[in-house]
Amino acid sequence: MSKSTAYIYSYLVAFLYVGLGTLSILSMYPDNLLFGEWVMWGVLVTLPVNFIGWGILYSDPNQHGIVILVQILVFILVGLLFFRVLFKRYITRR
Repeated sequence: MSKSTAYIYSYLVAFLYVGLGTLSILSMYPDNLLFGEWVMWGVLVTLPVNFIGWGILYSDPNQHGIVILVQILVFILVGLLFFRVLFKRYITRR
């Protein structure tokens, strides 16, 4: 696996994980379109990357823009972390 492929895989996994968490956090309240029973499980599974966003929305439910900005920053950091921890050992020298 090349370095660029490892970056692509790590950011794809980060996008799916943080994206599910962001969707769960933004669907927490009953007046949201995607509210349902799945939200609690989505928040619990992705809590390590959502505790800041959850805290912001818990304090003020109308701060969706700030939560999205925080989650974008978390996505970048988690993608880099996934690359360093999971995919760096699979890189072959070419």
